[in-house]
Amino acid sequence: MKTKNIIIIMISLVLVLILLILALVVLLPHLHEKKIEKISHLRFCYSTGYHMNASVSYEINLIDGKYMLKVKPTDISEEETQEFELSKDKIQEIINKLNEYHVSRWNGFNKSDKYVLDGNSFSLNIRMKNNNTIEASGYMMWPNNYYEVKTYLDTTLGSLYETE
Repeated sequence: MKTKNIIIIMISLVLVLILLILALVVLLPHLHEKKIEKISHLRFCYSTGYHMNASVSYEINLIDGKYMLKVKPTDISEEETQEFELSKDKIQEIINKLNEYHVSRWNGFNKSDKYVLDGNSFSLNIRMKNNNTIEASGYMMWPNNYYEVKTYLDTTLGSLYETE
């Protein structure tokens, strides 16, 4: 009888331990998530192929109290990059969207698919006024919500580029 009780207690303890570990795995990303706020620099780039100028880049810098955006669409040379001033409201909208998609969880993401030799890549660098940074990059591997963020930035920032 005692042996049976000991076995039941041991199994119960193991189950409780497994549940605690699962809870930690699920909650840990939420506990370490930094909220993006007051950015001083944001650079998001991704490749779109393997021919000349096959990349997109968006770069925002806070310069003398103004947010300046540089946009380079795909198939456009670096020399044809256009620059725009963004309002503080637009910057706050971008920050809100980045937080909505939990982009701070991307920090430290650096993965590549070693089995792909001709794939696409991305890089992200965000610096905030408090000197916190978020850095991520990938080659044929993407963090959670990557496509949503890419689509949002393409729509919001890429649409500013003026073609003649």
